Amino acid sequence: MSDETRQYRMKRRAEQEARTRLRITESAVDLHGTLGPARTSVSAIAEHAGVRRSTVYRHFPDERALFGA
Repeated sequence: MSDETRQYRMKRRAEQEARTRLRITESAVDLHGTLGPARTSVSAIAEHAGVRRSTVYRHFPDERALFGA
């Protein structure tokens, strides 16, 4: 057996994470446009994006990060 290890690349997983992040940001933009930022909750964004609230917070730890995206 060789001591050489195979390099791990998270390509497929990284692509899935990028698509999820994009869905979340698009949902936030859509809801901000229709409801307004003051009436848009993280729960509403998560539901609109088809993810859990915890997923939104994993990608965006606070509203500033989400707004910046």
